[in-house]
Amino acid sequence: MVYLGRHEIDKMLQKDQSKPPFYHTGNKTNVRITIHMTQMRFIDTAEADFTFYLYQIWNDPRLSYRFENNSDFNETYHVVRSRYFGNIWLAESYVENELHSHIHDSSMANRFVWLMANGTLIYSMRMTVGLACELKGFLFPNGLFDCLMKFRIHSYTNDQVSMEWDTIHQPKINVTFANPEVTKHALEFTKCSSDTSAVVDSSCIQLLVHVRFSFASSAARLFLPSIFIVLVGWLSFWIERSEVSSRVKLGTLCLLAMITEQVGTKLFLSAKFVISAMEVWFVVSLLFVVVAMFEYTFVHAVDIFQDKVRRQEEMKKKIRTVVGGIGDPQDSKQRSNVDLIEMNTLPSDGPVSVESESDDLINSFGAKFFMSVPTGVVEKYFRILYLIAYVLFQFLFWTVYLNYEEVY
Repeated sequence: MVYLGRHEIDKMLQKDQSKPPFYHTGNKTNVRITIHMTQMRFIDTAEADFTFYLYQIWNDPRLSYRFENNSDFNETYHVVRSRYFGNIWLAESYVENELHSHIHDSSMANRFVWLMANGTLIYSMRMTVGLACELKGFLFPNGLFDCLMKFRIHSYTNDQVSMEWDTIHQPKINVTFANPEVTKHALEFTKCSSDTSAVVDSSCIQLLVHVRFSFASSAARLFLPSIFIVLVGWLSFWIERSEVSSRVKLGTLCLLAMITEQVGTKLFLSAKFVISAMEVWFVVSLLFVVVAMFEYTFVHAVDIFQDKVRRQEEMKKKIRTVVGGIGDPQDSKQRSNVDLIEMNTLPSDGPVSVESESDDLINSFGAKFFMSVPTGVVEKYFRILYLIAYVLFQFLFWTVYLNYEEVY
């Protein structure tokens, strides 16, 4: 092999060798990929921008050489000038699922090629890619962003050019987040799992970035209003049962406020936010508000029923007293007791029925149960059980969701 200086290497690069290496070697060209990520910027809960250096490494034996007075075959490299980029074959990989992308051109186009003495080329470019990210809420208020980046070479089949992740220089994310609530969680680099988008059987690899995002700063705005709503619902137990209007209005207000808070939270979060801890939180909170309304509805209905039965029992006793005293001539005062009964309480088209209406009510389904319910005691115990149940829910919720680890 002839020893070449840099000037002779530039002359070699002036020749047109832009055809793929597999045309020369007859073997498949393997392109190794690695990236060095320097910046992540989250636009919202569904999109993020990634800035990184993309390195593509392959071998083209047509470009091998030896430097003069240098026997270190593997360590010597030559920086290829941009004017010669069109004379050599460069891997044509791209990010398939990008929303937008561009190669940086600060001072000059950020594309560089290093040629090693053994014919290995390292093609580097600095680029920014926008990706659609999926926000998972299983750890809320610690959400997980899943951002998938798929690289493909579409111009050649997988038998001609294949892509693979560099096992020696693996992808790195050296990002220092300005927001302390954002941290890198995990990084996965594999072959494309479901590769059905390409027309031809071209090579494809993917990088999945898991980023943990904490909503701790928004926790007060998301959780405190619903906590206050549930506690206001608990305060309704301390209003007298006879104050029907006050308790119904307060219960309705709590119900509407909880629904409004849930809708507002949905607007704050991404539309792609899956069923998560927030769903559990609002469903249980709404359940507490509804239970408070159902409790008062039940207690009030039992009070009405019991009061109606008592009034009919009293009326029944009065009618019995009057009917029993009409046939006794020695007690004229009993005759005057008829005046104590309103005329509209007596049937106008037949004999007086002392038992019928009262017996129908008392013998109705569940009457004995309703008559045995001490509504005052029910209210008293509900005040305690409601608060205990809500405190227990708070303990279980935060214990589970702040210590739960996602499994991929």
